[in-house]
Amino acid sequence: MKIAIHQIQYMPGPRFFNKMKKADLFILLDDVQYEKREFQNRNKIRTKEGSQYLTIPVIVKGLADQLIKDVKINQTYNWRAEHLKAIKSNYGKAAYFKRYITDLEDFYSLDYSKLSKPALWSIEFLKLIFDIKTPMVLSSQFSVKSSSTQRLIDLCKEAGGIEYISGAGGKDYLDEDLFVKNGIKLNYQSFKYPFYKQVYEGFENNLSALDIVLNCGPDSHEHI
Repeated sequence: MKIAIHQIQYMPGPRFFNKMKKADLFILLDDVQYEKREFQNRNKIRTKEGSQYLTIPVIVKGLADQLIKDVKINQTYNWRAEHLKAIKSNYGKAAYFKRYITDLEDFYSLDYSKLSKPALWSIEFLKLIFDIKTPMVLSSQFSVKSSSTQRLIDLCKEAGGIEYISGAGGKDYLDEDLFVKNGIKLNYQSFKYPFYKQVYEGFENNLSALDIVLNCGPDSHEHI
């Protein structure tokens, strides 16, 4: 069984889903430390000027060691209305905007107390459109307590995996010898950002996969 593992993200990019598609099981890390200024609570959409972040405001002051699953949303900001407005104003003329806007309106009409809830919804929503069949589980469902490379190996073992798919960036921090010692095959993801017609002239990459969905609709799976 091939295992891929990644932190929970809000509106992830195509690289995230490409890794999920290649795996037999995708483990979402929810019981690891939340990292500020990363992509757990934000991602980019396309605008006429280039790109902008959609960011879910979270409470972090005095909580440097909190786990992703425990991160609370800062309710003093109306982020749901802001995100929906940004999507409507920037994608109103996208080819498949009308096809998916009702789902997005329903999503942004709900209240969320913790970051993991809207993040997981966005993953499920995009996964469905990309027609990815890979099952997902949360890391908190396992009994693993180790850290760093050993944690990834232990998650693979407990899930019955014999192969681990890492993002290309893993080459910079993974202890490759540990995989050999534990009999887990290590493969690095090979991913080239897809080119497709966007709603505005020119092309911006490193965006949320929502950009692909609103521009490509049912053909979105061809771009991951």
